[in-house]
Amino acid sequence: MKLALFSLIVITSLSLSAQNLTTYRSPKSVDETVEKLVEIIKQKKLAYFETVEHDKVAEEYGVEIPPTRMILFEDPNLMIELISCRQTTALDLPMKILVWEEHGDVYIGFFDPKVMKKRFLLNECDDIITSMSRLKVRVVNEALKDD
Repeated sequence: MKLALFSLIVITSLSLSAQNLTTYRSPKSVDETVEKLVEIIKQKKLAYFETVEHDKVAEEYGVEIPPTRMILFEDPNLMIELISCRQTTALDLPMKILVWEEHGDVYIGFFDPKVMKKRFLLNECDDIITSMSRLKVRVVNEALKDD
């Protein structure tokens, strides 16, 4: 009985967190998608930190995984406002966009910043979090536009 209850809690938790994952299908390859996202981030004069190539790291350890890249960036103004509102929100920064290949398709995904409201018990900062959500959507939509 305890195992069944524990399993239900785990499945419910995973389902709830999956609902906060925003995904888009990209018609481009992983490399082309990442290149376009980084280009848009730089065009918007956002702070681009790096692209973590998880598949390359895995390869160094003798494990092959499909292409999986994490883009790290932020809007310095939004970051300053958010951290000024609640310093612990820095745990979710910089912003991240994941690009990965799964079963031959390429996807772009990110967690909606609105999850921070619950995670950090925020009753304020709504405008900042909404701006972060919109920024991620704009960056992805611009990267998916035909050139």
